[in-house]
Amino acid sequence: MSKTTKNTKCQILTAALEVVRRAGTPALTLDAVAEEAGLSKGGLLYNFPSKDALIRGMVEFLAGKFEAEIAAARENATDADSPTLAAMVDVTEGWLSEQRDVARAILPATADKPDLRQPFIDVKLRLRAAILEETSQLGAAWVIWTSLEGLHFSEAHCVSTLTDDDRAAVFEELRGRLKDLNQ
Repeated sequence: MSKTTKNTKCQILTAALEVVRRAGTPALTLDAVAEEAGLSKGGLLYNFPSKDALIRGMVEFLAGKFEAEIAAARENATDADSPTLAAMVDVTEGWLSEQRDVARAILPATADKPDLRQPFIDVKLRLRAAILEETSQLGAAWVIWTSLEGLHFSEAHCVSTLTDDDRAAVFEELRGRLKDLNQ
C-alpha cells in the first residue's frame, strides 16, 4: 500500500470515527464520512468499497491503535510482574475516558456481524499470550483482565452505574493487585 493510500485511509477512518463520536452509529453513512473526510464519495468507495468494509477498517484501526498504545505503555511497566497487564490497566483507563463514545457507537455497527469484531479478538489473543509468558500468577492476572473487560463492556453497553470516582477507585485497586503479582 502506498503512503498516499495509507494516509487517505487513515484520513477516512479518522473521519468515520469522528462522525460516530459526534452523532452515533445511525449517522455513519458513506456520504457523511466522505464529507467529513473532505473527499468525494467515489474517493471513499475506492478505499472502502462498502459500509461493512469501512466498519471493518474502523475496527482494525481501533484495534491497532489499542495494541500500539499497550506496546508503548508496556515499555514504562518493565518492573511489573506482567508488563502487558500493567499496560492494559493504564490504556484501558485512558480509553474509558477518551474513547467511550466510540465504543458505544461501534458496538451496534458490529452486533449482527460478529466477524467484524475479529481484529479486537486477535489483539486480545496476542495480549493473552504475552501475559501467559510474563506471569505464573494466572488466577490473579485473569481477575485483573476480566475486571478491565467488565469495565469496558459495561461502558460500551451503556449499563455502567459507576461514577468517575468509583471507576478511579477500581483502577487504584487493580494497580494494587498488579503490585501483589510481584510478591
